[in-house]
Amino acid sequence: MNVLLSDTFAALRHRNFRLFYTGQGISLTGSWMQAVALNWLALVLTDSAFYLGLIGALQTLPIFLFSFLGGVAADRYPKRTLLFATQGAMLLLALALGLLVDARLITVWLLGLLVFLGGSAMAFDIPIRQAFIVELVGKPDLANAIALNSTLFNGTRVVGPALAGMCIAAFGLANCFYLNGLSFLAVLAALAVIRLPAVAAPPRTSVTQAFRELKDFLRARPALRLVLVLMTLVSILGHPYYVLIPVLARDVLGAGPRGYGLLMAASGLGAFVGGLSLARRLRHRPPMPSFLGGTALFLLGVLALSLSRHLALAAAAMAVTGFGMTTQLSTGNSLLQLNVPDHLRGRLMSLFGLIIIGSTPVGSLLYGGVAQHLGVQPTFALGSLAAGLGVAVVLLRYPDLWKLGFSELTAPDLKAP
Repeated sequence: MNVLLSDTFAALRHRNFRLFYTGQGISLTGSWMQAVALNWLALVLTDSAFYLGLIGALQTLPIFLFSFLGGVAADRYPKRTLLFATQGAMLLLALALGLLVDARLITVWLLGLLVFLGGSAMAFDIPIRQAFIVELVGKPDLANAIALNSTLFNGTRVVGPALAGMCIAAFGLANCFYLNGLSFLAVLAALAVIRLPAVAAPPRTSVTQAFRELKDFLRARPALRLVLVLMTLVSILGHPYYVLIPVLARDVLGAGPRGYGLLMAASGLGAFVGGLSLARRLRHRPPMPSFLGGTALFLLGVLALSLSRHLALAAAAMAVTGFGMTTQLSTGNSLLQLNVPDHLRGRLMSLFGLIIIGSTPVGSLLYGGVAQHLGVQPTFALGSLAAGLGVAVVLLRYPDLWKLGFSELTAPDLKAP
């Protein structure tokens, strides 16, 4: 039992990671409360599946636009200093949202502007935060730390959405934004007390040169490119399902904000279990079965949502999607980080953020537009089946992808597009 716990929570042996992990736990709970409140606010303001997709697109579009700049910054400047700036900016934006909702001055266009600004801060925060983890734990425990970080990120979806549903019903939307703003103080406090060794400043390069270096790195590693292709397919055609969950909860299942919170919490619970099991599994088993198995489970969960007519069945499907998504994303993140030199880590993580989040404006608008004409559940089915077909085509064409591991990639004979 002690060996099991030691393997599962190995990264928590590091003081710096424990501090950051604790601060992130508090902050992410607030962030999930705000995510639920944002979607519900958009639905209340517009009563439109299309506008739900539009708000989701505006929140993630900046990641498409600015993520690479965030990666370049992560490779150039001290990451802790940058995180103070990004986390502080998101704190101020959360408080501004709360004040506007409280004063009844919020409109759909103001909401779109604020979520765009929040997405801009996140575009820098994601690659910086992902690349920062290795400085907290070192490479031997990096895969475990990534899995635990994903467990925390998704596990807070159990608490955050449930709290948001109760908060919206009992105290109103504005308090979700206020609480999220206050939650950022925890991660700022953790950053203030983390002790890091002094490191030499990396050489400065132009943005053009930085992009060329990343392109040359990926050109020499076709198997790694294929992992990115698979994540892109699932991100565009599968991940945007979440923007339609408020419509599913209200119009198909007949549930209100509490039911919506329950569905999001079920997804978080599945993700928590998936991440926790992955934390130990990646220390002893090859990564690709976890990556591809997680992809399959996620798509099956989205397909099950298209058939669910009762809240309990939909919640079970959401748990499967959460388990599959966190397994796929955590394993993919580990594959990237454990096959990249340190001076390119921020840029590669910017590409990870670009694919996972920055590509979803296309998917969000697509899901919103299709749902407006065909309905929510047919949209889930089409997205899941299209993504599954794309993944199957890649795997049939490149069967050697199963051999990819955590060591430096050596598969020059595997040709990728």
